[in-house]
Amino acid sequence: MTGEIEAAGDAITGGMLARAVELDHGESHEAGHGPCLNCGATVGGNYCAECGQAAHLHRSFAAIGHDLAHGVLHFEGKIWTTLPELALRPGTLTRRYIHGERAKFVSPFALFLFSAFLMYAIFSLTSHHGTTQAVEGVKMNEGAQAELRKEQEKADAHIREIQAKLAAPGLSPTAKEALTDDLTDAQAERKGLTLAGNLTDSLVGEGMNGGVAHTVGKAISAAAENPDFAYYKLKANAYKFSWALILFSLPFMWLLFPFSKRFKMYDHAIYVTYSIAFVSLLFSLSMLLGAVHVSSDLITAGLLLFAAWHMYRQFKDAYALGRTGTLIRLPFLYLFATIALSLFFTMLVMMG
Repeated sequence: MTGEIEAAGDAITGGMLARAVELDHGESHEAGHGPCLNCGATVGGNYCAECGQAAHLHRSFAAIGHDLAHGVLHFEGKIWTTLPELALRPGTLTRRYIHGERAKFVSPFALFLFSAFLMYAIFSLTSHHGTTQAVEGVKMNEGAQAELRKEQEKADAHIREIQAKLAAPGLSPTAKEALTDDLTDAQAERKGLTLAGNLTDSLVGEGMNGGVAHTVGKAISAAAENPDFAYYKLKANAYKFSWALILFSLPFMWLLFPFSKRFKMYDHAIYVTYSIAFVSLLFSLSMLLGAVHVSSDLITAGLLLFAAWHMYRQFKDAYALGRTGTLIRLPFLYLFATIALSLFFTMLVMMG
C-alpha cells in the first residue's frame, strides 16, 4: 500500500512541477512590434492582444534555463493540444515551437518533467517484484563476501607458514631465495583479495563512504551475480537522472549538423527534449498494457516500430530535411541515440 501511495505522490509531484515550469512560460519584459510569431496578429506591446503570447522570445542555449524557470502555458488545458501533435506530427510540433508558436503547446521541458515522473509512478505501481529481487541480490552478495573472507584467511595462513619456514635456522641460500619468491607472490595475492573484499563489502552496506570504489563495486557485482536486481536498480533510478540524457544527446545532435548556421544548440535541445518525453510516455503506455495483460510480442513490436517511425518523422520535419538528407543522417541518428543511452545507463550503474 505504501508503494502505491508513493507512486501516486510521484505522479502528482511531476504534474505540480511541470505546472510550475509552465506557469509563466513566455514572460515578456520588452515591448514588441510587428506580427505575433504564434498567431500572426500585429503586436504593439509586451504581449499579443489576440493570443497572449509574449512579444519578446529567447532563442539561445542559455534560454533553456529561462524556459525551465519561466514557462507560459497552462499545463492542464494545453496537454490535449500537445499530445496529438507530439504523437503524429512531432517534427512539425518541434519546428513550430522553436520558431515561436508556443502559446498553444506545453513546453518540452514541462512535458519532459511530467513524463519522467509519470513513468516512474507507473513503474512503481506495476512492478511488485523489485523488493524481492533486491533482497535476493543482497543475500547473494553476502554469500560472495563470506566466500571471499575464507579465501583471505587461507591466504593469511599461507603467508604465516612461509614466514615460519624463512625463520627456521640452517636454511640454505637456494631454499631461502625460493621461499622469498613464494612470500612475495603470496603477499601480492593477498593484496588482490583485499581489493576484492573492499568492493564486496560495499554491497552489504560496509563502507558507505567508499566513493567511486563503492559505487563501481556495487554495480559490477550486482550486475554479474543478479542481472534482474541490477535491471531493477537501473529502472528505479532512471527518472532521477533522466535530465542527463538531454545533455548526453546534445553533442551528438551537433555532429549531425556541424558548424550549421541554421540550427542552434537551443534547437537541438528542443528536439531532444520532446523526443525523450515521447519515448517516456510510450514506455509508460507499454507498462500499463503489460499490467492489464494486454501486452504481447506483436504489440511490443508495433510499439518499437512506431518509436522508430516517430524518430524518423520528427527528425525529418523538425530540421526541414528532404528524404535523401534524412535517410543519409538517420543511421547516424540511431547510432548516436544508442551511444547516448549507453552513456546514460553507464552513469546509472556507476551511481547505483
